[in-house]
Amino acid sequence: MNLVQLKYFIAVCEFGTVSAAAEHLHISQPSLSLAIRELENEFGALLFRRMHKGMRPTAEGELLFNMAKDIIERTETAEKIMRDIGHSKKTLRLGVPPMIGYLILPVLYGAFLSQNPDISLDIAECGRDEMLKLIDEDKLDMAFISHNKLPNPDIELLPLASLELVCAASVASPFCQRTVLSPHDLKNIPLILYKDGFFQSSEIKDWFSKGGTEPNILMKTNQLSTMTKIISSNTAVGFLFERLTEDDEKIASIPLNPPIKEDISLIWKKNNFPLTAAKSLKSFLKDTKLFT
Repeated sequence: MNLVQLKYFIAVCEFGTVSAAAEHLHISQPSLSLAIRELENEFGALLFRRMHKGMRPTAEGELLFNMAKDIIERTETAEKIMRDIGHSKKTLRLGVPPMIGYLILPVLYGAFLSQNPDISLDIAECGRDEMLKLIDEDKLDMAFISHNKLPNPDIELLPLASLELVCAASVASPFCQRTVLSPHDLKNIPLILYKDGFFQSSEIKDWFSKGGTEPNILMKTNQLSTMTKIISSNTAVGFLFERLTEDDEKIASIPLNPPIKEDISLIWKKNNFPLTAAKSLKSFLKDTKLFT
């Protein structure tokens, strides 16, 4: 048994067919089938039930699948740590939600990388729920998130700022003349929100619920550009950090009542190996005012 065979075995388990797994792995189907047969012969156990459409792991296959995933994850972690100890270019896997990314990515790709030429960034753009999952699974080293309390006890964080959400509306909208908006004011008004799993969406829904009404959601997106385009066209109103509206002449910001404030923090998993790139980012953020 070797790591390549285990990776092949995991792929067949996850994709359900040799053809789909082979395409994902960029190898031929015969090579993949041979690797599975070699594992079965070595262990003297049937690992898959061959079905009319696909393959399903046997009980023995399920057992090996769970152990194989753990072996591969530990191996990848060991490789990452040893590369970090060495002198090769260091990659930081970083989660960044769209609105925070708009504010910080130019600085990270500019000043931070200029000061740290031995570091590269691998950015994952998604919602808070997905990023917490990826952090827990060691698929991200760190992430920027919005929150109003510590996400879970296995997370450490570096507080960065507290930002306020505002209603973002087209300058052609009558709302842009208002000084403040309540949930009742926005009752039945078409809204564009981030998809479920984004912290802002849950906060906005909770804001409407506490105001005794339901949001009229026209559409959901995970793209900031889509949201700002829909808002500026006066198709719907949305909710953004005020800083994001300052550079768009077609969008006005109106404060909310009651206000919605979100803490912005950099998070990472407790007790993880202190990667050099992670330590460099924390040091940079402590010395840099990103949100002022």
